[in-house]
Amino acid sequence: MELTPRLQDIISLLKEKKEINIRDLALELRISPKTAKGYARELYRLGYVEIDEENIKLKTDNPTPDNEIKKILEAHEIEIANLRKEIEMLKGEILKMKKSRSST
Repeated sequence: MELTPRLQDIISLLKEKKEINIRDLALELRISPKTAKGYARELYRLGYVEIDEENIKLKTDNPTPDNEIKKILEAHEIEIANLRKEIEMLKGEILKMKKSRSST
């Protein structure tokens, strides 16, 4: 998954500074602290950063979120396939009900 330009900017900033306070990040990017915190949470969710109180820093274990994302996508694809089967089954039941109503 490709990061948005803003998230890439934050990663670059963290590579340069190693660690940054959320408020300082907001000032640096000229955004609100709330927005900066949202970006930090997104990077945390994706496995790129660690959040310690009000500071964020790059994870040291070099995460590979691509593998995790692939697993999630595979699970969703399976779920979608199952839902499609269920929809087809329900369509069949609806047709049967319509036929039984029209024959009465």
